[in-house]
Parts: sequence; C-alpha cells; structure tokens
Amino acid sequence: MTKYHYDIYAYEKRYNRVYETGAPFWEEPIPTSALVNFLRKLNPPKGLRAIDMGCGEGRDSVCLSKFGFDVTSIDASRSGLKRAKEYAKTKKVSIGFLAADVMNLPVRDEIYDLAINIACLQMLIHQDIRDKHLHEVHRVLSHEGTFFSCNVGVDKSVSVEDFYKNLGKEPGNQILRKIKIGTEEKEIFLPIIAAWPKAKEQYLEEFERAGFSNVKAYKENVTPVGDCWILIARKR
Repeated sequence: MTKYHYDIYAYEKRYNRVYETGAPFWEEPIPTSALVNFLRKLNPPKGLRAIDMGCGEGRDSVCLSKFGFDVTSIDASRSGLKRAKEYAKTKKVSIGFLAADVMNLPVRDEIYDLAINIACLQMLIHQDIRDKHLHEVHRVLSHEGTFFSCNVGVDKSVSVEDFYKNLGKEPGNQILRKIKIGTEEKEIFLPIIAAWPKAKEQYLEEFERAGFSNVKAYKENVTPVGDCWILIARKR
C-alpha cells in the first residue's frame, strides 16, 4: 500500500480552483491526438456504444460522438461534468453524463463496443483500485469489444514512491500551471495530484489480470497528455 492518499475528488478541487479564476476550461478542449488517430483507422460504423471513463471536461467524449458513437461519460467531478455538458451542447452532440466512480460503473454488463480511459488510470495509485477498475471495464464491454487506454508512462517499472523520488517533487506540492482566460494566459498555483505512471510491463500485467489478452502496446507523445503508453485490447 502506498503512503500517498488516493483522493477521488482531487480533480473536483482543481476544476473549482481553475473556474474561480474565470477560465472556461482547465485544458483547452482539443481531443486527445492518439484517440483521433485510432478512430480514423478504426473508421467505425455509426451507432456503436462507447464509454469514456474519467471524461473530465468532455473533450474526448465529444470526439467519440462526432465519430458516430452513442456515448456514456463517467467522472467523479460534478464541476467537470457540468462544464462537459455545456461543451457538448455548444458542439450540438448528445452525450449521457454520469457522476460516478470508475471503480463502480453504474451500467449493465457487456453493452459497450468501445471503452476509453485517457489519463485516468494513471491517477489510480492503489493497485487494488486499479484492478477493480480494469475488471469493471472488462465487465461492461461486449464480446469483441475494444478497450483503448492512453496514460502517462515510464520506461522502467516503478513504484509510486520511487516515481516521486525520481521526480524530486511530492503530491500536494504547489506548482505553477498556465490556464487560458479568453486570449490571455495566466499562471496559478495548483497542487500536484498523486499519480502512478507505469512501465509497459506493469500496464500489461494488470490488463492480463483483468482478463484482457493479445494487448497491443506502444508509446507515443500524445497531445495534450504527454509521453503515454497506449494499450489497445479486445475482449474475447
């Protein structure tokens, strides 16, 4: 068990801090580049079902909808979801948003053709929580359903404690981050939220424990997330 505390509402606090400054979004609502490339290659037929876990402000949920998916979006932050709903409305897409924990997805078994997790799995810093989430993903995917995971990664296996030791910073430390208000940028202090970016082997091990096999894994510098391990798995 890590010494760091997993706070399900950490992003709720961050979103509120950002919105208090007058910024419309924590991050510019540009869809994740790796997801866009994946969907273009997939070229899915219209009407398939997708679930976006840890959807935040909805940038990737809107992207899925634009590609023709019937989308359900999950996040624990009500402030983030409120902004996501507003954003979806401006883009004229219909998305089902649910305030929930990704460890306990409030949906039926085997109903989604695609599940995505972008920069959410990395925020689960206890292995039992990660395992429970991945089992939930496996549960809600239909037979032959696809899981697309894009999370910050490292090259060598690492514990949460060693990751922050190597980083030279600690969760809770205040750092300056840039946010955009209109045409201007502003710097504000925000706390580091504990995360556990893993190596390829670590990600593959937990995917296999959840029941996924024949997982494709590759590393890519992803806009706006950063250096990520992308894992694409299919439920057999």
